[in-house]
Amino acid sequence: MPWTHPLVPAVILLAISLRAEARADYSAHRDSPIRTTDARLAKLIHDGVRLSSTFQALVDRLTHSDLIVYVDADPYGPRGLDGRLTFVGAAPGARYVRIRIAPYPDAARQIAIIGHELRHAVEIADAPAVVDEESLGREYARIGYSNRGWMPRVQSFETTAAIKTAQRVFRELTTGSEISPRARLCRDHGVR
Repeated sequence: MPWTHPLVPAVILLAISLRAEARADYSAHRDSPIRTTDARLAKLIHDGVRLSSTFQALVDRLTHSDLIVYVDADPYGPRGLDGRLTFVGAAPGARYVRIRIAPYPDAARQIAIIGHELRHAVEIADAPAVVDEESLGREYARIGYSNRGWMPRVQSFETTAAIKTAQRVFRELTTGSEISPRARLCRDHGVR
């Protein structure tokens, strides 16, 4: 039987704890309304807040709402669909939505897509009557327009506000200082 130091189990437990803590740093803080377990998406969200005042305003609005937003990568989503939001459920004091984002190597484009979907989340946050898929459909029939072209058998909506938000976020990320935010994003995310 090999000899082990009595502290080895404690060191292993500490290493496991540190690894879990490091992974938690990539996801949004526990108090944040925007949550992800994907390290790349967490960095993109962080960069969006840091580099785009429009993106920051979306996050601020969601922070003061009852909406919890889960953001996931969607590498197998419908072709041509950059992002989508679905209503997950409601409980006393909280409503839950899920955003799925198609992966793109261009960080500025990816952040703009997340911003587009966060705008949809804000639209839901601003509509307390949205508590399920049916009420979500009624709200989007009121504030948006049908977008059945992507998936004909699935109820799908779009809003002009979300489209303009994505454009504004992208513009904020791709213009500016001597080293543009886009160049910084590309450097930080290993894109040429």
